[in-house]
Amino acid sequence: MMKTHKSGLVMLLVLCIGLLSACGSMKEEAGTSSDNPVKNIKLVFWNTSYPTIDANDKTKKKEDFYIYKAIKRYEAAHPGITIDIQDVPDGTNAMTKFQTAGIAKNGPDITNLWSGNYTLDLKQYLQPLNPYLKQEQIDGLTGWSAATENFADQGTIYGIPDGSDGTIGILYNKKLFAEAGIDPEKLSLQNASQFMDMLQKIKDKGITPIGMGDDGDFVYFLDYWFAQMVGTAGINDITTGKMKFNNPTLLHVVQEYIQLYKNGYVTNDQPQTQFYNGKVALIFGGYGYINEARTALGDNLGMFKIPDFSESALVHDGGVGGSGADFVVSKSSEHPEEAVQFILFLLSEEEQIARFKEGYGKLLNVKNVEVSKLTDDQLIIRQQEWANEPSTIFWPDNIYPSELSSYISSLNSLVIKQQLSAEDFLSKLDQKRDEIVAQK
Repeated sequence: MMKTHKSGLVMLLVLCIGLLSACGSMKEEAGTSSDNPVKNIKLVFWNTSYPTIDANDKTKKKEDFYIYKAIKRYEAAHPGITIDIQDVPDGTNAMTKFQTAGIAKNGPDITNLWSGNYTLDLKQYLQPLNPYLKQEQIDGLTGWSAATENFADQGTIYGIPDGSDGTIGILYNKKLFAEAGIDPEKLSLQNASQFMDMLQKIKDKGITPIGMGDDGDFVYFLDYWFAQMVGTAGINDITTGKMKFNNPTLLHVVQEYIQLYKNGYVTNDQPQTQFYNGKVALIFGGYGYINEARTALGDNLGMFKIPDFSESALVHDGGVGGSGADFVVSKSSEHPEEAVQFILFLLSEEEQIARFKEGYGKLLNVKNVEVSKLTDDQLIIRQQEWANEPSTIFWPDNIYPSELSSYISSLNSLVIKQQLSAEDFLSKLDQKRDEIVAQK
């Protein structure tokens, strides 16, 4: 009996070992061995920038948009990781929502914010990314200073720059300019007075020269004249309070800006729509407007740089632009490394090219990619070239404290209605800036 019982035990032991071996083999085939464990991770992604609705095609399914196709590719290449995409309205509302979530420590793993101080003002809720980035990954992209503390070339990185907005210039209707006898790309406008002379010729033909937004396009236009007159260092000095907004140079800029309205050169009534319909000769804009403008105007669409305010400008023949947004990782994220890897996937050369081909509203910030191989549109190619020129000044409104930028736009809407004088406007900006600096 004992011999038979022992023999049965041996057979049972062999059977169990076989089953355990088979189970181990099955785990390895599924990629769950101890050497390569599958991670069951869900990354919550607040999407503020990728389109998921087509205003011209309400029947378009979400899975047909670029970002959903990109997520599908990523999940297929990374078993066990799922991306939970949640649409969040862009702009200051998104930053307020992110801050609220940061305070409650229940923010998303990943989101996209406006760069510069819009991001850095929220750094207490952000994961510093230096430990998760390799130097070759940093070297492969442009725009890092916009997401690095103190806008330095090196330091604590709080975001990964998301593409490039190009450089804001002037989009114009060639037909309307030709009717006024003007070829702006052959002109060499040296100052605001010469710019106004050109606009007057357009107005004399019964054409409204300029379409601007309700806030007077401060970010696109007036802020560039500010920046080129004081330089990037001057913008930094204004931000810290070392230089006043209300100084003779910027006072002159605002006075000339107001003169555009006094001379009847500007409409604020649906500027883009009027431009696309051939009712307005020019608007201020960059790469993000080109596709729609090209559809509306075809070969009649032209582009040139915003004229210098003065011969004495510190920066000539430029514009504002650069990487105006970045991807960030919440400090509350339990999976920062995986979050960074997903961001880097979206910003890889292959994915940036894929989203570019689908008409997504950003240029590439991958180094050494020739956009001319991706498009025949000469204006888009020129935008990519402009973005890499030293005369392109990083968005000043991203350098100002975010609270100050919002305040500037709200006051500028009063300036263009001539309900606030140039001097009072600049004095109020100094007062607001001083209040913000005192709180730090």
